[in-house]
Amino acid sequence: MGAIELEVLSPAGLLLHEKGLDEVVLRRREPDHDPGSEFAVLPRHAPELIATCAHELRYRCGDRVSVMSVRAGVAEVLDEHVTVLVTDAASLPR
Repeated sequence: MGAIELEVLSPAGLLLHEKGLDEVVLRRREPDHDPGSEFAVLPRHAPELIATCAHELRYRCGDRVSVMSVRAGVAEVLDEHVTVLVTDAASLPR
């Protein structure tokens, strides 16, 4: 099984670039459900393009879980690469 590469980008540039991840968890924007549903990406995930709401993006490598607070945006999943485009984000202590 492969590992996930995660990039978080904003108009200011690259905010996060992590490799070797086991899981990335996003929150999907849904018009009839606030705050939306969680969307977990594992290695070899099918391609997806989703609208995201403001949420705490989580990413895991082994037992280490990291969190980043992100604004609404768009996420693209291509096999083992996740790109998240947002207007702003900030790392959170865990």
